[in-house]
Amino acid sequence: MTSTDRTPRGFALPLDRVIAVIQIVGGIAGLTEIGERIYRDGSAIIAATQWLVLLAAALLMLLCIAAGALLWKRRGLGFSLSLLVQASQIPILYTAGVAYHFHMIARLPVTLVANVSTMSITPSYGIGLEPFRGALSLGLYLDTGLTGTIVALNLVPVVLCIILEFFRQRNR
Repeated sequence: MTSTDRTPRGFALPLDRVIAVIQIVGGIAGLTEIGERIYRDGSAIIAATQWLVLLAAALLMLLCIAAGALLWKRRGLGFSLSLLVQASQIPILYTAGVAYHFHMIARLPVTLVANVSTMSITPSYGIGLEPFRGALSLGLYLDTGLTGTIVALNLVPVVLCIILEFFRQRNR
């Protein structure tokens, strides 16, 4: 063997592949939960806005799966879509009109604004997914009934965006 030959030094799974797997598994789990909700409660969902919220959640899960699959193959579009998926996990917002949070595996929120007198969400139209006891969490609600506002940032996807950008630059 020459000095330019590379020998495997054990199994190491690059972080971009780990992120890809998390996105694929999370997307499948989310779609499964949405399908189960529609099967169980479909006849009770009568408002168009309820179906729009379910459709938005399903599209987000499909985006996660597509981004993960393309990232696994280390395609340029996979890095871009994965950055979009990670960016969608950064904001956490609770107001009277809308509540939104989304995260896969981990969340480390930093609250920027907390002006709340009551914190009970009574959604008129919404979907909350937590199929793996918080490993995947998506909350998308309209007309929440909250008084006050909470705005926070999830720092975990910020770090993952940095990692993805590092791997994207390395793979060019």
